[in-house]
Amino acid sequence: MYEDRAPDSVWLPKRRLRALKPVWEARHGGRADSEALGTWHCNGLVVRAAFDRLRAFDTGTGEQRWAWEVPGRDVLSAMADEVVDGVALLAHWPDTSDGRKDATVTALDVTSGKELWSARQNLEKLWPGASGLRPGTVALSGERAMVATGAGVVALDMRTGRSAWTVPHGRTDEAQIRAAGDRLVLVTRRAGTTTVRSVDAADGTVRWKKPMPVDGPVARVRIVAADPLLLAVEGEGRRGPNCVLRLDADGNAVAEISSADDTSIAPYASWVLADGRRRVTWAGDTLIAFVRLPGYDHLARLVGFSLSTGRHLWTWDDGRGIDALACHRGHVVALRHYEDEQEGQHVAWRCQAHVLDPADGHEVARRRLKVTRDEPYTMHLYGNRMLWVSKEGRPGTPPVKAFDWR
Repeated sequence: MYEDRAPDSVWLPKRRLRALKPVWEARHGGRADSEALGTWHCNGLVVRAAFDRLRAFDTGTGEQRWAWEVPGRDVLSAMADEVVDGVALLAHWPDTSDGRKDATVTALDVTSGKELWSARQNLEKLWPGASGLRPGTVALSGERAMVATGAGVVALDMRTGRSAWTVPHGRTDEAQIRAAGDRLVLVTRRAGTTTVRSVDAADGTVRWKKPMPVDGPVARVRIVAADPLLLAVEGEGRRGPNCVLRLDADGNAVAEISSADDTSIAPYASWVLADGRRRVTWAGDTLIAFVRLPGYDHLARLVGFSLSTGRHLWTWDDGRGIDALACHRGHVVALRHYEDEQEGQHVAWRCQAHVLDPADGHEVARRRLKVTRDEPYTMHLYGNRMLWVSKEGRPGTPPVKAFDWR
């Protein structure tokens, strides 16, 4: 989707009179799906996950390649953020109040959908959080599959499931992990105090352990990325910090990003952006986040900050709300899906894709997409193709569809 900078007139809608039509739509097939909980995109496949099954579709044709049913009466409860060397990692447990103590961690061959191994883990002591997937429970790096339990992090061989190492972390209200390269980041929270650890993914050596460098108690924290190390923090109470922290390789704070134009960032809150992983992202040296609009719950205003200094670089306001966000080839893509009404009457469903330069927030391209009422859960981009993963899974709604950018 890369497009060189050019005069604004090149990208005006009048130069794109027709909306882009889907090049394929995956078949719904069989019973109704539940809402999407997560996705993977790799090896020529896009995988859509619901609470009871995963379905993989060919990115070239939209044909279903495989389906994996969550076993027994379990529900899908966690997914690793990325597929590593063709291996996908997930966790599932019985849908009961004490189901977490009987959790199972499963590794799949993402090309075939075949199960490589399964291992039982007691995840009872983990903070339950909201319904849906629990982020930061499982992670992949190198040859290791890692699980955050209530007592510590357990690492298994990625392909065989054999035990490799364990790092205990003591009593905690919440523990979460994320991996990149040879590093695992472990964040634990206990009674408002948060601790960050950097762990060698190969052998479990703790490289450093430090308290979260923020002023005041922490109510929630999320690992946005392990490399660069970015933490989204929500403070406790009205005086608590709401910020994104960037830490260096030694755990020292490089930048604390909290507001733009006296408006606080919104690293968590909103029901609009279904894929919570995309509420804070980055491209090059620019962190992209949403800021709160007074009196509104939707996410419409994007801001860019320097990851090196924390300085506010730009603000871009869509005005209506953003339904999906992604970075691709050094650009930021924001997707807006909405109902066009006149005098309270439905006219049409519309969608626009905006492409922003992360350096200055300038809109360098825009496209209209031909859509129906189905909302996007998220989008994946590769080459000139955009993969739209639908939020809902009712009959008549394709679970995945593709558009070619032109």
